[in-house]
Amino acid sequence: MKKFLFIIAGVLFFSTLTNAQYRINKTRYDYRAYSYQVDDPYNPAIAGVLSFLIPGLGQMVSGEFGRGAAFLAGEIGFGVICMVGVVSFASDLGVGLIGERGIALMWIGLAGMLTVDIWSVVDAVRVARVNNLAFRDKSKTSLNLHISPYFSASYYSNGKPVTGLSMKFSF
Repeated sequence: MKKFLFIIAGVLFFSTLTNAQYRINKTRYDYRAYSYQVDDPYNPAIAGVLSFLIPGLGQMVSGEFGRGAAFLAGEIGFGVICMVGVVSFASDLGVGLIGERGIALMWIGLAGMLTVDIWSVVDAVRVARVNNLAFRDKSKTSLNLHISPYFSASYYSNGKPVTGLSMKFSF
């Protein structure tokens, strides 16, 4: 249990470091204007597939842990409603009743689970796209420093190759 809590705390910590704030970003960026680039931190296709497998996981991978946890909680809630319906239906059949209440709860739970699953996939793709657009804008408008090693064999100074560090600033 301690390991699980430690992992959850780590995911929360790293998701706050990414500055992926979909609630704010969706007012500034249109997900329909997105086109994939190699340096994007979030892949919308992977986010959609992960949310299909486990609702909310795509949002979590895209830096929106709270949003993903809400989708996961909704899926679990509707799953519980479905299971209550199945148990109620089975117990009514054992007594000789029709079990209409159990069937209704089962169908409500199944419909809710399907709705949350589809909504989660669509939302995960949108979240990844919008957060990528925000990341691009942030990386374009911020100060970047790139330092790399430099070695030149064609220019000699005192018979030795020139070596050092190369620095590139962009802002």
